[in-house]
Amino acid sequence: EAPLTVKRGKVFDDYLGMKMDFSQSGKVIFSMEEYIQQIIDQTPEELMVGPCKTPAANHLFNVDENKPPLPTKTADMYHHLTAMILYLGKRTRPDLQTAISFLTTRVREPTEDDWKKLGRTIRYLSVTKELPLTLEANGDGVIKWWVDASFAVHP
Repeated sequence: EAPLTVKRGKVFDDYLGMKMDFSQSGKVIFSMEEYIQQIIDQTPEELMVGPCKTPAANHLFNVDENKPPLPTKTADMYHHLTAMILYLGKRTRPDLQTAISFLTTRVREPTEDDWKKLGRTIRYLSVTKELPLTLEANGDGVIKWWVDASFAVHP
């Protein structure tokens, strides 16, 4: 396959859900505002109470093994929203990676605590949805970026 070549000034409005802006010399700006809005729109209102300044609290990795699992319908929604956030985080939002690393481990049997942690991450997204990922090339003008994502469930 031939490499993708882009002339300066070009803006791709929808490539895998991303907007890619090459209008500034030596920079490319990635954003996924519409995708983030889809996540917010699909999130139950009960999770959207109050803004958050960070995607996770300091108790993110604390798990109470005695909590019962969520009902099946809510657990399925947890899994769906977590997968959407994983996709987002791997493309344009590295600031979500710590929260994602925990949330994805809980998709098999999420609890009410996990549900609330997911809600915090989505509330953070709601106040930062316009935050782009900006990459700048070094002096040789070459931009390199690797993305790898696994949607498998890990025990």
